Amino acid sequence: MLVSHRHHFIFTKTVKTAGTSVESYFEKYCMAQGEWAKSHGRDEYVSESGIIGYRGAERKISTWYNHMPARAIRDLMGEEIWSHYFKFTVVRNPFDKLISGFFMYDRPQNKRGTIHGLKSLVKRMVGRGDPIHRVKGTTEVERFRSWIREGGAIIDRDKYLIDGKECLDYYIRFESLDDGIRQVCEQLSTPFEPARIPEFKKGLRHHRTKTRDYYDATTEKIVRNLYAWELEKFSYDLPE
Repeated sequence: MLVSHRHHFIFTKTVKTAGTSVESYFEKYCMAQGEWAKSHGRDEYVSESGIIGYRGAERKISTWYNHMPARAIRDLMGEEIWSHYFKFTVVRNPFDKLISGFFMYDRPQNKRGTIHGLKSLVKRMVGRGDPIHRVKGTTEVERFRSWIREGGAIIDRDKYLIDGKECLDYYIRFESLDDGIRQVCEQLSTPFEPARIPEFKKGLRHHRTKTRDYYDATTEKIVRNLYAWELEKFSYDLPE
């Protein structure tokens, strides 16, 4: 998450939406001039220029952190700043987002040589643990469908809704990331520098299988019910 006092904006970070790339692009405006350097991870940063939430693999107790809900940011910043700053996030087609999320969660489960992998294997065998631990199937499509049926989901509606109401000013679409960043730059009166948009966390998922082919009638219905708000608001659908 980001807060820029220099350019009066707030960024709430959703999951599996290239949020780290967008965060990295705009975080220079949350720091003093000349202080920023590109980094995948970031310690919690607070200054007169702005705020950057902790972004890293380790679990740390921080006031400001990676995927912080909009309500928590608002309550800490105060209503005056929250209401006057330009607020934005990134959204993605739920049907595609869930596939990306599944690969992120499933990858560690297949590392049988690690302690984490062994613990996951035991949880899978006894049918306990998180949905990813209860996944069954031999192919990635079978495993994905099993994950959805077991309750696998990525719900980060709290990044753009407070008490069920929209609380942001603009949504960058993952599907047209560069154009969305450009429009935010225009709103903030900052230069649009597409060459500076980094690419993080690529390579977890291959694209040989079409999005539609991951779903059957049961899992499609589950996703339509679970993400009814997003599908209607952003006119998303299961790709043909």
